[in-house]
Amino acid sequence: MILKQYNHRSLLFAICVIAFPLLTSGQEIETFEGFTSGMRPNAVKGSAFYQRGEGKFDLEPGLKLQQGDFIKTGADGYAELLLQPGNYLRVGSDSEFQIVNDQNDRMRLKLNRGSLNVEILSKDGEGSWQYPHTLGQVYELIRVITPNAEVLITEPGIFRINAIGRGQTDLVVRKGEAVINGRRAKKNERGEATGASVTVADIDAKLQDAFDVWSRERADQLVEANKSLKKDSPWVRHRKEGKETSVDLPAEEKENNSKSRYVVSARPGTMVFVEAGVEFGRANEWKPVTEKSELEPGDKLRTGPHSFAELTMLPDINLRLDHDSEIAFEQLSNDAIHLKLLRGSAILDVAKFNSKETTPITLAGASTSVVIADKGNYRIDAGPTGDEIMVRDGKVMLKDRSVGSCRRIASGTVSECEKRRSDNFDFWSDHRGEGEIYNGRSTVSMATFLDRLRRVRSRNTGFWFQNPGQTHYTFVPYTSERFRSPYGGNYSTVLSPRRARLIEVESGERPFGRFLGSPVARPPRP
Repeated sequence: MILKQYNHRSLLFAICVIAFPLLTSGQEIETFEGFTSGMRPNAVKGSAFYQRGEGKFDLEPGLKLQQGDFIKTGADGYAELLLQPGNYLRVGSDSEFQIVNDQNDRMRLKLNRGSLNVEILSKDGEGSWQYPHTLGQVYELIRVITPNAEVLITEPGIFRINAIGRGQTDLVVRKGEAVINGRRAKKNERGEATGASVTVADIDAKLQDAFDVWSRERADQLVEANKSLKKDSPWVRHRKEGKETSVDLPAEEKENNSKSRYVVSARPGTMVFVEAGVEFGRANEWKPVTEKSELEPGDKLRTGPHSFAELTMLPDINLRLDHDSEIAFEQLSNDAIHLKLLRGSAILDVAKFNSKETTPITLAGASTSVVIADKGNYRIDAGPTGDEIMVRDGKVMLKDRSVGSCRRIASGTVSECEKRRSDNFDFWSDHRGEGEIYNGRSTVSMATFLDRLRRVRSRNTGFWFQNPGQTHYTFVPYTSERFRSPYGGNYSTVLSPRRARLIEVESGERPFGRFLGSPVARPPRP
């Protein structure tokens, strides 16, 4: 086995399920288990099982679940699952949901019946930083799909989703904010989606059922489990006077194979966000899209139900496609880009524009065609009754006429438009990042800025840790900034990383980096 110095910081954090060797003074003592991605059951009460293909198995703490698995509970059953580090999912009785996607940056769940409760921890300092308006956007989006609704959760809080049947879905927000079918519900509000309509009303925060009570009890127990690590954990038991404990973590893989916006492609039409159900058509043949797919002039792109897609057309110019949509790339080169929406909806986010240097971009439907003439935000919708283009911000050329914001173009007629977001596609596009922002040194696209913040936050959040002898995991933060449960209580035991030299192991195995630190009890902040 050959050891060598390796200075890439990405080796500090794990992506897959891992075993952490605990070392003191360079000697291995014991191992314990932790992970940072994927979904696992953490607590089960009563009857609960999961279905994978034709098989049906008991749901037990610690199992590694897979995309496509169904999780079901009986009339007496509750279950708790771990999502992204710091996020919990609890399942009510007589419920069924499916894991559509368990990747940290595109979590998607399908609730067929029953109830889910989502708890997202908050972090001290995130609400008072330089860019407070982006707080909800730095959290990874969690999407819950029901038979008649879709809920988007993007910030800390407590959220309950009930798929009641008879075409009704309820979203109860006890803390935080969430979106249901294009309507935002805030703290102590209930959003009810029935058919095509959504109503939002206040709730009595004191009213709780047995599932709410169990969820609160679990939240309290997990806080206490974290605090107990100060007195009883491998880190403490084997720490020597004046010595730091160390934890070996595998090298970071490129999570979800997602491309960083730091890598700017000179080729128009580079995929940066793809979900299952997205396909591209070439020569009358449709194939699944990956983020390695390269589109060519004449290709078409289509999305399935509840699937989104995003492409970089040019640096700082992104095209986003709604679910059940199809678009044709009639021209796609550095000389000219011509986009024709065949059905559904698309948003073109032009964060930066130079009239002398930017490639001409035409945005069109079946009957309406405009040329982009300035930075801004442009949405196009194509339906059975025709197509329309909304210039929310910016400017376009409609034949020989200049049309600015906020204008709606339909059937050759220009009228005023509304800037307010009208559906989940609008909210998803906003979460991905629209426009530009001044970062203290220069202006950058909001999409690039948020991509950077999310990557930094992900690497500095924490991991799920299972103390030897216990059956459940608890959350352990990496940073000294306190993580808080929205139910109350702090995750005060922290594995504080010390950025030190890293070691790569060359033995035909996955390289490992050494991660140094020890659990620290932080005094209460004033």
